[in-house]
Amino acid sequence: MLFRKSQIQEWYEEDVPYGDLTSEILGIGSEEARILFMARDKMIVAGTEIAGETLAHAGVLPQSLLPSGTMVGPDTPILSARGRAAEVHMAWRICLNLLEYSSGIATKASRLVGAAHQVNPRVSVNGTRKHFPGIRHLATEAAKSGGILPHRLGLSESVLIFDHHLIFVGGIKSLAARLGEIKKRLPGKTIVVEMKSGPALEEEALLLARSGVDGIQFDKVQPEKLIGLPERLRSENPRMIFFVAGGIDEDNIGKYASTGVDSIVTSAAYHAPPSDIKTQIVPL
Repeated sequence: MLFRKSQIQEWYEEDVPYGDLTSEILGIGSEEARILFMARDKMIVAGTEIAGETLAHAGVLPQSLLPSGTMVGPDTPILSARGRAAEVHMAWRICLNLLEYSSGIATKASRLVGAAHQVNPRVSVNGTRKHFPGIRHLATEAAKSGGILPHRLGLSESVLIFDHHLIFVGGIKSLAARLGEIKKRLPGKTIVVEMKSGPALEEEALLLARSGVDGIQFDKVQPEKLIGLPERLRSENPRMIFFVAGGIDEDNIGKYASTGVDSIVTSAAYHAPPSDIKTQIVPL
């Protein structure tokens, strides 16, 4: 994924607005230095490419770099670079944060995918847009490194109808009646409707299936209530795709994987603790 140079520049302006006072007062800025990032624990590495770009932006040249998505053990070198001590110290914390947060997300993503595939190797695990604003590029890339592709990149590229949309169009029955007209306006786009648990869940889902909806996303529906439901709906509309979302983490993702849905949508990877990565900075 490409990152704007202006974005990297903003990170430096935020963290080093008037230079590195410590390096300046010690008079070490002009010395040549080497920086090395190493894993402290087993992890999936992520963020190395953007960390390398961030180092290079300050004139610190990467010497070695493990690709994002690489599984490593303790004390494995992840990224090394060399340059003037002033620029190395400027880049150090920015790059460490990028690596630790990205690798934390990737490692958590890998565990989620592994837990789901242990039950159903065919199910897809996808990421939500529920992360802190402004970090979508980083969060998406990190999750991809652990095997989780994005469910939606933004509101502009897919149609997902929520209950607060349904209020404006008159509910499920009204939407079902208009679905053919809506699909004609967006040929090639899938129309997915989110449905929550309730007494009319199966009845309304069947109505949508018969009306030609492309998919249903079940939100916060307990897995035991979904057993057999995708098969019944596919008997009405064989092309339908099914998603589950809401409160899904490592402790219950296996149960959802067993329900026969196509995709498990979760934000759990984005809330992972940062990985523990150590840094060495030494003179050359």
